Amino acid sequence: MFSKSLISLSLVAPVVVGLMVSSVQANNIINNGTFATGPTVPVTPNDWQYGGGATWDNSNPFTGSHDAYLNNTAQANNANVFQQTAFGSVTPGTQYTFSFESQFKGGVGAVGQAQFEFLNSTAGVIGNPTFYSLPTTTTGFGTAAGYQLSTEDITAPTGASAIYVSFNAITGAVTGSTAQAYIGEASLVPAATPEPATLGLLGVGALGFLVLRRRAIRCS
Repeated sequence: MFSKSLISLSLVAPVVVGLMVSSVQANNIINNGTFATGPTVPVTPNDWQYGGGATWDNSNPFTGSHDAYLNNTAQANNANVFQQTAFGSVTPGTQYTFSFESQFKGGVGAVGQAQFEFLNSTAGVIGNPTFYSLPTTTTGFGTAAGYQLSTEDITAPTGASAIYVSFNAITGAVTGSTAQAYIGEASLVPAATPEPATLGLLGVGALGFLVLRRRAIRCS
């Protein structure tokens, strides 16, 4: 009986995690955050745009998706992929979680960064842009093992209507400087409480734990 209870709890946990991941994907404000589709011509409004040597990559997929590959070999250049979301996509006063997976390596003077800005309804920048350094990948660059997760909670200011997000691989003003980055799984989602279905499963898990604990006490 004891082992059966453990098995039932082990089955509940993956379902809860699965529901939470699905919720993040469904609520993602960033369009095409998994880079599942490449750039269109002409560019689809509010989708990724590529510049300075950045390309859509389908040879280095992360968790089943594709990536943006920022391969910068020009001196004092910025290879980037950027997006402005639709107006009305964010709500002032709401807390959001911004996250992405990345891997970066660069030569002398190279910088890898994510740039994040809130915009008003006329595309004006509210406040100052926020910059996040892309973690340097010391081993496993070009493989799934080299990816690192970055995450930050941000509250939308008064007047916010959309966001501008850019991932940059910037070379130094030095001959031979290079900067390379892979970007995947970009998301901006409301930092909300779990959905009712998730809460229900968590409740089932908690109840199972109590039953298991009582049985353990009786056996002792």
